[in-house]
Amino acid sequence: MNTPSWAGVVTMTPARYRYLADLAGGNLLASWPVPHSLRAPYDGDEEKAVYIVANREGLACYVGQTRPARAWTGAAGIRLSQHMAEPSKRDEWDSFWVLPLKWSTKPTIVDWYEATVAARLMVPLRHRRRRSRI
Repeated sequence: MNTPSWAGVVTMTPARYRYLADLAGGNLLASWPVPHSLRAPYDGDEEKAVYIVANREGLACYVGQTRPARAWTGAAGIRLSQHMAEPSKRDEWDSFWVLPLKWSTKPTIVDWYEATVAARLMVPLRHRRRRSRI
């Protein structure tokens, strides 16, 4: 049986994205206040990032991060493609927003930023196992 992901309570909008991007301060690489479809190719050039997944209703339902051990471009898209192997996520998730971070951003800052974004969107961080470097 598939465990559904968080249904979400906060709608993602460009204005909300910009507010969350401002929280990254000098660690933000660029501002991309547009959603990307999970069913279309993604051509981002970020290496580290926090990403927000929205369901078909546009509600933020998941917040994650990428901080690979080596530099990869499009890291959020790579990580999300891994998530999509899970049937419940494939069925429920629709789009994602990327908050790209500079490669120099320290892992502790990436962790803090992910937790802060999740808290502001009222999305629980339920994935608290030891992180892989993806």
